[in-house]
Amino acid sequence: MIELAWFAAGALATAAAAWWWQRHRAAAAAAQPVPLLAAPVALDARRLATTMAEELANLVSGVEGSSDDLIQAAPDRRQLPAAAESLLRAIARLRTLHTKVVAFGQGRPAAAGSTHIGEIVASLRDDLQQMQLGLELRWDPPPGLPAVRVAPDVVRDALLFLCGALLRAERGATHLSIDAERCFAGPEPRVQIELALEWVTEARAPVPDLHAEPAFCLDLEAACNLIIGQGGEVALSHLPGRTVRAVVRWPASTASAPRHVADDELPGRPAMASHRYGGALLLEADPAIRAMLARELKATGRAVFACADIAAARSFLEATPDRFELLIVDHAQRLDADAALLPTIRSRVPDLKICVVGQNATGTTSGWPEVHWIQKPFGVHELRRALASVLEGG
Repeated sequence: MIELAWFAAGALATAAAAWWWQRHRAAAAAAQPVPLLAAPVALDARRLATTMAEELANLVSGVEGSSDDLIQAAPDRRQLPAAAESLLRAIARLRTLHTKVVAFGQGRPAAAGSTHIGEIVASLRDDLQQMQLGLELRWDPPPGLPAVRVAPDVVRDALLFLCGALLRAERGATHLSIDAERCFAGPEPRVQIELALEWVTEARAPVPDLHAEPAFCLDLEAACNLIIGQGGEVALSHLPGRTVRAVVRWPASTASAPRHVADDELPGRPAMASHRYGGALLLEADPAIRAMLARELKATGRAVFACADIAAARSFLEATPDRFELLIVDHAQRLDADAALLPTIRSRVPDLKICVVGQNATGTTSGWPEVHWIQKPFGVHELRRALASVLEGG
């Protein structure tokens, strides 16, 4: 009887151990990070539009609040600089949303450039604090880390959108660590950047299916389009309620990355006109942008003539061809819409500078030997830099 009892006890212990082992294996399997990158998910247009409208509502409220602060601070000049900086930060967030939507839709053409990751990470702190209150960022750059062969604005936008996706995947997590190192896994040296967002307290409940969340998909798709479009790789894994991790690899650059330009080193207005008359024909439908262009051109001594359409511009050029140095239009289609404009320029003002100001201002326009481009949206300093390049023949 005692032997039977021992046998039963042993069998029960064996069964319990087997049950524990199976459960432990199942729990371990459930705790494995789940890859997040998959085929692009077709998002419902209405849900995507609603998500963008919600984000835009927050940003617009911030802009209006900062504008009111600036108005209230007007009587006290000591408060004006801080109020103006607050408004500029709010507007910068609006620009970031525009950049994200464009990157989500079409990415960005590959552009030459090199960037030190450390400078970009340092500049992201304020933006990340806007996304998650109390976020702790740990960044310990290794010595001798090479620059990546990607333009600085692309690196910044890609990392910012990627961080946005991580923060949406684990809402409320406050510990973000960023690590970077050299990587020699491929045929050429690369820089690997690892971003990990973790909870510093107990694990929270798992989040719903992220591929059905338009805000998460918008951030992630925009980041992936920028990273992959510039020759990089990206992978994400998610352990719901604990951590979400992203690994980015970009080609290392052999050239020195450009130095960060301080605010007091930003370019001033373009040089004064060297053209005999310095006339500028301006064809821009938006009154605020038209006024901005006219103000900057007039400050350099240029005479600005606003045109209603291409026919009016052609009439100006035919009447007084020697007067004009520059033609600015708000999209390239205006140049193709009227075939009579090209012969007029070639016969009457062959040295006329032509500039297109538009949202997708890249590429070339057939029939024009050289067209300059200014990308919307732009600020005053960006506009001055672009106009200086055009007017000085750069």
